[in-house]
Amino acid sequence: MAHNIGHMFYFGERPWHRLGEELKAPATLEQALAAGGLDWDVALLPIVPAGEPESRISHRVAVMRTDKKPGETGRVVGVVHPGFEPLQNRQGARMFDALLGKGKAIYHTGGYLKNGEVIWLLARLPGDIRVRGDDILETYLLFTNSHDGSLAIDIRLTTVRVVCQNTLSLALHQRDTAGKVFRRSHHGRYALLQEDARAFFDFSMRHARETGSLFTRMANKPCTGKEFQDFLDQLMPDPGKPASADHNPAVQHAYETRMETIRANRKQIVDVHREGIPEHNIPPAERDWWGALNTITAWSDHLQTTENERYAHLLLGSGDKLKASAFARIQATTGINYANAR
Repeated sequence: MAHNIGHMFYFGERPWHRLGEELKAPATLEQALAAGGLDWDVALLPIVPAGEPESRISHRVAVMRTDKKPGETGRVVGVVHPGFEPLQNRQGARMFDALLGKGKAIYHTGGYLKNGEVIWLLARLPGDIRVRGDDILETYLLFTNSHDGSLAIDIRLTTVRVVCQNTLSLALHQRDTAGKVFRRSHHGRYALLQEDARAFFDFSMRHARETGSLFTRMANKPCTGKEFQDFLDQLMPDPGKPASADHNPAVQHAYETRMETIRANRKQIVDVHREGIPEHNIPPAERDWWGALNTITAWSDHLQTTENERYAHLLLGSGDKLKASAFARIQATTGINYANAR
């Protein structure tokens, strides 16, 4: 899925700055909907071949923005199965606001990708995570929803490390009953989400505390240079050589290019681990597993090559996926995880 920013707003000097409309203060829900260009609905329409209005395609329907006129660019934002029940922007936003906003000015960014295929809101949580000393992480809840079926309705904890502006989004795990409401398919029973609003918020706050405990334990577990290199080799392994590469020059060239890119990325990440990123005032990593995680998030947020806007990359795209993989692999490697973080 492409991650072009269609419209967005932001507040404050955080990784999402300088994209879209700048606000001088955090937004209320109504202000966020207006500034994020989210005050519109979608509807489902049947799909028919051009020139054959009676030949309806039964297994797919189009999702279209009702604020766009027929023929207007960006009117159709998705093609989905007939059982898809859209969650309207305002409906989803009100459900999200019931968790912690309730009319308060807590929204720091929001908007949509492309023509409105994916929408998001990011709200500031009360309280921060202190890993050690002055190493503090601001906490947010990120709400995302798609109108093209590419994403489920999702709410997750997101942290921003103040010292270097690294971001990390963390799925709110489903090991508790309350956790199951954090990821829902587009089934249409959206009143259930609203009914669970209080459990929703309580769960997210508990998850933030457990995440802080987990980060602190990572900071107390040493990570040698060799351990970091082994972890990195597993996180970004050499690609397997395609069977057709030996007799297909184009495939061989693509394989070699991918190999060179991965090895260059690994070398750059090791440099970040050892030297930091001076141009962004990011110091070398601490020689522990918390430092290992921050090396990956710093490289992904500030240096990783991306064809899309960096905000979408780091919070909604391939950068987010890489950081999630690194976080999961460190937990598997060290045995430090949510099951024993309490």
